[in-house]
Amino acid sequence: MPEHDVQHTCPGCADDTTERTPVGLVTRRNALKLGATGAAIALAPRVFGGIAPALESRLVDLGDATRTVYQNKAWPVPPIVTRQQWGANEALRKGGQVYDWRVEKLVVHHTVTPTNPSNPAAVLRNIYTYSLNSGYIDLPYHWMIDHWGRIYEGRWAADYPAGAPHTGEKNGRNVRGGHALNHNTRTVGIALMGTYTTTMPGPPMIDALVSLLTWKCARWGIDPRGASTYYNAAGQFVSPPNICGHRDTKATACPGGPLYAALPTLRDKVAVRLRGGTTGYWIVNADGRVFAYGDMPVISDLPTMGIRDTVRAARMHPTGRGYWLLGGSGGLYAFGTAGFHGHPGAAPRGFPVVAIESTKSGKGYWIVDAGGAVYPYGDAVNRGSMAGTRLNRPVVGITRTPTGAGYWLVASDGGIFSFGDAKFYGSTGNIALNQPIIGMAATPTGAGYWMFAADGGIFSYGDAKFYGSGAPTGLRFVGMIPTSTGRGYALLSGDGRVVTFGDAPRYGDAAGKVWATAFAGKLVP
Repeated sequence: MPEHDVQHTCPGCADDTTERTPVGLVTRRNALKLGATGAAIALAPRVFGGIAPALESRLVDLGDATRTVYQNKAWPVPPIVTRQQWGANEALRKGGQVYDWRVEKLVVHHTVTPTNPSNPAAVLRNIYTYSLNSGYIDLPYHWMIDHWGRIYEGRWAADYPAGAPHTGEKNGRNVRGGHALNHNTRTVGIALMGTYTTTMPGPPMIDALVSLLTWKCARWGIDPRGASTYYNAAGQFVSPPNICGHRDTKATACPGGPLYAALPTLRDKVAVRLRGGTTGYWIVNADGRVFAYGDMPVISDLPTMGIRDTVRAARMHPTGRGYWLLGGSGGLYAFGTAGFHGHPGAAPRGFPVVAIESTKSGKGYWIVDAGGAVYPYGDAVNRGSMAGTRLNRPVVGITRTPTGAGYWLVASDGGIFSFGDAKFYGSTGNIALNQPIIGMAATPTGAGYWMFAADGGIFSYGDAKFYGSGAPTGLRFVGMIPTSTGRGYALLSGDGRVVTFGDAPRYGDAAGKVWATAFAGKLVP
């Protein structure tokens, strides 16, 4: 019987009662010995911080997502630790590799080895040795991921030229693995290093898994939310999800209950990335803790950095992979792709800073204080301000035009002040409001804007349309994000609740868990 159809002994799935447990692998003592004596991999771990809620079973319905997934061989290859880098002894590897012209399923496993090992490369070498001694020609898995989010090349496919990406392919064909009995043909096996029978892998590992799944779905034209018919090696027509767990192919607990329950969410995250970008939001607690939803990455926050400040405002970097937090002290804190370009400090001119807006390039920002003064940093250009002007009410927000060549300031009475190419479309300056205005957002065209009040009231001007407002009585709202189409928006209340209107998707919230003060993100319907 060929190696790729033998019973999978699964060094990563020892929780399956029909599979043999690699005793030499699963004890912490042996893993620690490996970590102490094995050659450490010469790569710096990716550093992640911040606090995010556990993955929910289903955060958003993307039923309107495009069902046809076009193959994109040019999709960026994520960073990969090659076999040479993790120390695979190629002299031990056996011949007999088989290659498939296409890939139809992506199968997720866990390795049932110690979680969070100090030397993942050493554990990987041990799995490699065990696999060879158990009748495999090589590692059964195509890819493996450690708790730092590093992706390791598994089964050998080819000797790649220097600088060439290690794709797991040879001449456009995918090397066949030995990771799932009767389901090795036309599949890719991905194993998370550790034991996740009762615990969920951490955010760095999950983020790397989503990146790897997205790459493979794009590369082979796989619908991440589909469940196409598959003809297995046992001569059966079956229809497991295209992104599935090992337990979808046979009776096993792999890849562990929590991770298996999260697969629908991971499929949605992959679908979002394939559709062209990031969508989701961050909810920011008053103390600077940041909670990520949708496809927004978990990066870091103020408590993680040991910083004590009260967050007044937040703004997403245009890439969607970073953000700025504006503290009540006047401090400006940059995370991810957001860079630090300066800040005005505490109470400039005697007025506290209240809001921040990014430039179109993301290489700068404007900070505004309650007196209407605008402070430009980086490539931000000062188009004007209300500094030195007597205001009826304090300024509470700033929003730029789509071109980046202008911006609006909004006061708590709904007064609007336009600068640069920003045009005036109306205000509530002469209207008696039930609650003060908290902020504003521009439409995608820049030919209109919304203002939102503390009670969730929405005021629409120009080409901005009204899609609903308000929520349960007594909630104070602190933030608003419009959708990329301009046909909807989401509101955030101070208790962490998210309320959506129009075509705005909802990715979950932190209701009752936080004292929210800021809301940042991007909503793609």
